[in-house]
Amino acid sequence: MAFVLWVFPLGRMLILPLVYLNTHLHELCHALAAVFTGGSAERILVFWDGSGVTPILGGWLPVVASAGYVGAMVIGAGMIYFGRSERGAKLILAGVGSLLVVSLLVWVRNDAGWITGLLWAAALLLMARFTKGETAVFAVQFIGVQQILAAGLSILTLLRISTGTEKQSDAQLMASATGFPAIVWASLYAGLAVLLTFLTLKAAWHEKPGERG
Repeated sequence: MAFVLWVFPLGRMLILPLVYLNTHLHELCHALAAVFTGGSAERILVFWDGSGVTPILGGWLPVVASAGYVGAMVIGAGMIYFGRSERGAKLILAGVGSLLVVSLLVWVRNDAGWITGLLWAAALLLMARFTKGETAVFAVQFIGVQQILAAGLSILTLLRISTGTEKQSDAQLMASATGFPAIVWASLYAGLAVLLTFLTLKAAWHEKPGERG
């Protein structure tokens, strides 16, 4: 659905709020990866067109460069898998909303980032507080699926700019760090998106919440 909407100008406007959330999570994962590997993030910038950037100082480049796409997809998969019960859904919604609050306070530094991040943080925390039962489960799993799809759409763009261009991207950073071409990394991210979506949906749909220990 997200792919179909993205093809049309009006459709892009309809899914842009979900793209903002994906961008916030993508950039936050870069920042956290930098911190956890001994570096730091200068700031997070999210723009009105749905793009974003996080200037990094230090850290382990292969982890930091991959963390955006991989981290956003893992968060989306976690929302789908662990949000299969009302309790799990509420915890996930509150957790992601709280992560956005931390990101806003520590790293986000521009108006578009603050406005979109604050709106999403408020929406997620309100859903965690007031939604119940199947409504909570639907909300968290819908957002989770859209996050994986949004990451997939971003990867399609990454594949395009990684073919015959030297435009700066996460894949180009990985190419600089490893020597493997950017198209290789873009393809790996695309394959991971497909695999993670398949495995997560399969597990979520075939395993009841009570079956886990």
